[in-house]
Amino acid sequence: MNVRLQTMCWMLLLLLAGQSVQAQSFRLRRQRAEFNPDSATRGPYTIVVTAGGGMSYYSTHLKVPETLQDTHLSRFGSPASLRVMWYPDHRLRIGLETGWTTMYSYRGNVSNEPVHVYVSAVPVLLVFSMPLAWLRGTDRSLTRRLAVTAGTGYYLNYSRLDYAGTVTTTNNSLGWMAAASYTYPVGRKFRVAGELKWYDAVAVENAVFTAEIQLVWRAFSW
Repeated sequence: MNVRLQTMCWMLLLLLAGQSVQAQSFRLRRQRAEFNPDSATRGPYTIVVTAGGGMSYYSTHLKVPETLQDTHLSRFGSPASLRVMWYPDHRLRIGLETGWTTMYSYRGNVSNEPVHVYVSAVPVLLVFSMPLAWLRGTDRSLTRRLAVTAGTGYYLNYSRLDYAGTVTTTNNSLGWMAAASYTYPVGRKFRVAGELKWYDAVAVENAVFTAEIQLVWRAFSW
């Protein structure tokens, strides 16, 4: 009787040990899947196209020639932007942005001849964006729809002078951009966003603050 009891105890211990080893092996496989990107399922990935427009304000010091009389200065403009972003399966997004924005314009008279100066810029920027998704709240909360964006690249600056003819000049400038946006869903593939943005063409000391309304289109996913 004692031999049978001992045999049953040994069998029970072996069964418990086998289950423990199997559970530990399952945990190890799950940890490898979580920390090894090659063994885990990745995605989805999405290409997102954003187009928008609004109003800009030239925010740096503007030098107007002292010889200009009856000066009328405008710091406001109507910018337009186009952004193509890749949304991976993590928070950091990357893409390209371009568009067009008015920097400033002014008009007046020199020796009773009309003068008109108009300056604009086309940004070509590599941009990075990150939603504030780590904040608490549901998908309908304010904080989870906010995102910050920053970028760097070139500005193509255009200047036009109308005075006894027309003279147009262009120059390139390094610069950067920073923005904050709020996005609201209006369908499965479309969103409407409001974005506040700062463009700064550093070399030519031109900078504008813009406020835009944007249409966000999730073009395709895989």
